[in-house]
Amino acid sequence: MEKRQLDFRDERPREMDNYIREVLEKRHPLSLLLDHVEDTRNLGALFRLADAARLQHLWALGEAGLFESKIIRRVSRAAMAYVPHQAIDISEARALAQQQTLVALEITENSIPYTEYQPQSPCVLVIGNEKDGVSEELLELCQASIHIPMYGVNTSMNVAMATAVAVYGLLHKL
Repeated sequence: MEKRQLDFRDERPREMDNYIREVLEKRHPLSLLLDHVEDTRNLGALFRLADAARLQHLWALGEAGLFESKIIRRVSRAAMAYVPHQAIDISEARALAQQQTLVALEITENSIPYTEYQPQSPCVLVIGNEKDGVSEELLELCQASIHIPMYGVNTSMNVAMATAVAVYGLLHKL
């Protein structure tokens, strides 16, 4: 599988040791802040996204042992080893908001389509809980709010899928 993967339109170089070192050192100026995302499959998928997009960091509001799940490790396919990550509390999120631009992926009265937003670097995309979205407490810390236009019957997407759409949209502009 690995040989086939390296030969089939794979953008990774064959010298993996140097490539991994570069991935760890040179990251895009975009991070994720997860607001109590609870589903372990979503957490694993968000780690895979953070690795694929070479994001700066993944912060998560929640318990310190949040990342201990075997399901997260399995779904992430080892991406946790390559993505800087940390569980934080709301006071640490406030401190983060003082250092970087926080942007909520949440439809609000003032949100704009993600395609119209021009991110400032470095930027932290705030992702809400699967059921409740981004909390009011975190929304107050955000300098902007963006949303993905919904053209179908449903008014929302899976959190990992929506995050992927927004991440690559923002990376295109950074």
